[in-house]
Amino acid sequence: MRKANLGVAIFLFLIGTIVMYDAVRLGFRWVPGFGPGAGYLPFYLALGVLICTGISIVKQIRQLSKDGVGDKPLIQKGGLTPILWVLVPSTVMVILTSIIGLHLAAAVFIFFYMFKVGGDIGWLKCALVSILFPIGMYIVFDRFFLIPLPYGMLGEYLKLPF
Repeated sequence: MRKANLGVAIFLFLIGTIVMYDAVRLGFRWVPGFGPGAGYLPFYLALGVLICTGISIVKQIRQLSKDGVGDKPLIQKGGLTPILWVLVPSTVMVILTSIIGLHLAAAVFIFFYMFKVGGDIGWLKCALVSILFPIGMYIVFDRFFLIPLPYGMLGEYLKLPF
């Protein structure tokens, strides 16, 4: 587990380094009379990522040198099943989004997830939430904010009537 934590921390440190480099390239200083440069916010966000991941890297290296490499595996016995209950439906939703659009894919995903994974939730409540939430998303984003969400290949034919 500690090796996985160390690997993720190093990966995030590298991403923070790339973002900081690009923020410096864009200009991260405050320009008098103009305001912040284009890289101002990314620079300070990357700085926060570098500080936090640096602390995590040092902590993990100290722990590894003190206790040795023999630690618990990343996924414990029986731990893969809950991961797959999230990964498989999410992957299917991404595929469905490209075919039938985000609104209908979200309805299918929410119904399945509430009904199968949610446990004691009745089918009527699952159906109401899985229908009302995508309609709400459609109204808020497509109609109020004028931000069209992905319609997919069949989305123009399956578009909501309002």
